[in-house]
Amino acid sequence: MNSFLRILNALKADMLFQFKQGFYFVYLFLGVLYVIVCSQFSEAVVRFVLPIALYTDPSILGLFFIGGILLLEKEQGILALVYVTPLRTWEFILSKVISLGFVSLVASIGIALAAYKGPTNYFLLIFSVILTSWFYTLVGFIIATKSKSVNDFFVKIIPLMIVLILPCIPAIIFPNLFWLSIIPSVSSLRLVWGAYHGISLLEVMVSSAYLILIGVIFFRKTQTTFQNTMITQE
Repeated sequence: MNSFLRILNALKADMLFQFKQGFYFVYLFLGVLYVIVCSQFSEAVVRFVLPIALYTDPSILGLFFIGGILLLEKEQGILALVYVTPLRTWEFILSKVISLGFVSLVASIGIALAAYKGPTNYFLLIFSVILTSWFYTLVGFIIATKSKSVNDFFVKIIPLMIVLILPCIPAIIFPNLFWLSIIPSVSSLRLVWGAYHGISLLEVMVSSAYLILIGVIFFRKTQTTFQNTMITQE
């Protein structure tokens, strides 16, 4: 119960901090922009473009936002409080993952409902957005803990982002290249894509289990890296 209350309080603080820093307004602006752009095209075109947009929303934004959030908190001395309060490292990380995942989910569902009226597997879409946000937020978290400044973070994260995103292009053009799913970013894209274009139950189960496993591994890695690198430097 104490752990739950600590996470809940950390979550409230994270969402308030993100709101004050204007992150939610960026999500709102991009969401409205997505809907306006999609309204200019036919339903067939939107059905192709929208899954890509919904994939990039929690991935790229989560990847960049977590870095900005952590480095801002470090600069403002907030991370020092993590070291001296009862809040545990894993609770701190989980709060960040949940807060960014929640915003990504709300934005993605809002865009999906407003931009496309055709058949959509919303259950799969919600699940895939959560997994995508989880993966990319943890990736950004690890890189941010090893960065000395925002500029240093961008220098490190942009090449990694390209490495993760590039394999998604052939995965869309050649959907039968299932071996590409060994790359986590491709697995998450296939799930989002499947919400609009169909996907077998077996692939959903395998990709989901794989992404959950990767997420758990990355969470543990994030916990260790954050504890040894960022907190100890405060």
